[in-house]
Amino acid sequence: MVLPDPTLGSSPAAETVVGFPLWLWVDRSGWEPVSATAAVSTGSVTVTATPDGARWAMGDGTTLDCPGPGTAFVPDRHDADAPSPDCGHTYTRASRGQPAGRFPVAVTVAWSVEWSTTAGGGGTLDPLTTSASRPVRVAEVHALVTDG
Repeated sequence: MVLPDPTLGSSPAAETVVGFPLWLWVDRSGWEPVSATAAVSTGSVTVTATPDGARWAMGDGTTLDCPGPGTAFVPDRHDADAPSPDCGHTYTRASRGQPAGRFPVAVTVAWSVEWSTTAGGGGTLDPLTTSASRPVRVAEVHALVTDG
């Protein structure tokens, strides 16, 4: 059985600004149970892994635990100034000074694993994880307001 590596999604995608909400999600196509069945002398054994949650390491010391894949940002439906309803982060400092000027953002998906046999046996196995990462640049924006 091969579990899919998570595909990270975020809005904004690769660059954001301090104080601006960043939406995070894992592509739903990789957020489905995965099963494999093998023949044994008394029938067959099926193992099923189900995604349980996603842990995001934001690169700035923040870790987020999201119970599901998160909500993909859709410009026609969502307000870019609003935080994600279920999985997001707002940076409080720029990534300047980090390697390549970016924070390394990583997601780890936890999978619960169960097995069953055609003979009626079954149980729980140790959980599994899959992960992926990508860098995100976080910039600061400075504004000066003057009376004209």
